[in-house]
Amino acid sequence: MRATVEALVELGYARTTTQEVQRRAGVSRGALTHHFTSKAELVLAAVDHLYEEFSAGVRQAAADLPADSALRIRPGVEVIWERFHGPLFVAAMELWNAARTDPELRGALFPHERRLNVQLRALSMEVFGERVARHPRAEAVYQVLLTSMRGQALTYSLQPDAPRSGPHLEHWATIVEAFTATP
Repeated sequence: MRATVEALVELGYARTTTQEVQRRAGVSRGALTHHFTSKAELVLAAVDHLYEEFSAGVRQAAADLPADSALRIRPGVEVIWERFHGPLFVAAMELWNAARTDPELRGALFPHERRLNVQLRALSMEVFGERVARHPRAEAVYQVLLTSMRGQALTYSLQPDAPRSGPHLEHWATIVEAFTATP
């Protein structure tokens, strides 16, 4: 799984081949094809594996946040934002872009992404706590927050050395705080 993600991040989807993954992983062709019958199946399994690690990291970070919902918001925004800087994000964006012109990948990616989005929203609820999670408009705020973070992270993917902090962190925290202040 690691070899697949590394290849996606370093080479992109088009240049990631099952042979390249096999070489990086040090496994035989038969071993690879025994578990994965297509490139799309292989890369989605790798992203699933990485997402499990990602989820565990978010849960661990959320456990260290203050119990008070109001005090969780700003560090919670940072916890979620930090997750948009790793290989999972780069690999996911690579797959999204490739799926635009690859019908097999697109067909496999849609249900996969729907499931991951539901899981990401659930993780966001864990990060922000019950008060935010139970708000009737929580879904709208999560959608805006995660979409905005995805867009900002995509911008940074073109500037790998740019600092990841900036006014956007303050804006996101302000949005979540304003949302929770309304009855």
